[in-house]
Amino acid sequence: MKDYSYHKKVIDDVIAKLNELDIDLYIIITAEGCDPMTSFIPGVDTVGAGAFMFVRNGDKIATASRIDAQDTEESGLFDEVLRYEDYNATVADMVLRYQPKRIALDFSENNAFCDGLTMGKYKKFLNSLNGYEVEMVSADLFIPAVQEMNKR
Repeated sequence: MKDYSYHKKVIDDVIAKLNELDIDLYIIITAEGCDPMTSFIPGVDTVGAGAFMFVRNGDKIATASRIDAQDTEESGLFDEVLRYEDYNATVADMVLRYQPKRIALDFSENNAFCDGLTMGKYKKFLNSLNGYEVEMVSADLFIPAVQEMNKR
């Protein structure tokens, strides 16, 4: 079994940064490992669509296909792993239960590592929130600092 202690520390540092920057949650939206961030946070591979959410209160929630859920659960990194029937609805439910004001996502004009969210996935995510108004900010506000703190 893979050792996830490094990724646990990275996640703890991300949550500390969310609190420092007054960001309610950070969500990584991915499919087939398309977001380079997943190798760093959480370090769990995905085949199907998945989302990894880290909340400033310390909650860690993931959603994964039935194929990917077991690896995500076995990582021990998440308080809750949801197996989805309807991916977009599950992600929206994950987010909306916290009623966030600010969400960090993986988009960036200056940092390719923080720019793994495609426009199509971004638009689907926004549509799934059914008009819920929230400020979206770039994960490049804190990921470079977390990377620096966790150099291997």
